[in-house]
Amino acid sequence: LLLPRMSPGRRAALGLAGGLGVVLVLAGGFGLWPALPVVAWGGLLATLAMALSAIVLALPLAVALALMRRSASRWLRWPAGALVDAVRSIPLVVQLLVASCWIPILVGGDWSSAKFQLALFAIVLHTGCMLAEVLRGALQAVPQSQSMAAQALGMRPATVLATVVLPQARVLAAPAALGVFVGAVKDTSLVAIIGVFDVLAAAKTVVADTAWRPYFVEVYCFVALFYLLICLPLSWRARRLSRH
Repeated sequence: LLLPRMSPGRRAALGLAGGLGVVLVLAGGFGLWPALPVVAWGGLLATLAMALSAIVLALPLAVALALMRRSASRWLRWPAGALVDAVRSIPLVVQLLVASCWIPILVGGDWSSAKFQLALFAIVLHTGCMLAEVLRGALQAVPQSQSMAAQALGMRPATVLATVVLPQARVLAAPAALGVFVGAVKDTSLVAIIGVFDVLAAAKTVVADTAWRPYFVEVYCFVALFYLLICLPLSWRARRLSRH
């Protein structure tokens, strides 16, 4: 998105190298430095890790929910529809509070150091359900005659879905899906309400210091610029895809 003139292979290689670098920093570099525990993540690192993890983990969840909602079996269609409608109807703030309060009660154990995982669970579930509805609409937009023609040629239903239906649905859903990803990035600013130290919480902590209090405008402008630099390329890409 930020380097449109690069070939897809170079973009994939650059993304893989960046992801590998992040993993080495967090998991330890072959014994050269210790691994950074999740409880020690904070500020910019927590926001980036949560945003990327939410997008990556929400994709398979959205595909599964969208296919379940289009299934002929009501035992798959009704639970998936109820889950998607319930999650889309409840504000994410409430979902974060429910995840941080109910999961420790239902599962048991000490969850005081697992705030990041609880917040990530709520954001992944919310993003996955939002994306599932987008993907379901894209699947319905693919003409049914193409699936029937592919099955008439002897292709199996799973092969038809993987090679005929899903590639077209992916193209149709791409603009709206990028909008969902933008919302997921911005939703990470809400995790501070359950005690996750994200970039916005870090900014509030800095402003609370008397030495930095006169510079609160600059601090919050930096936070706004951070979210703008992440979300603006996604918005541009979604606008470009919608035109084509």
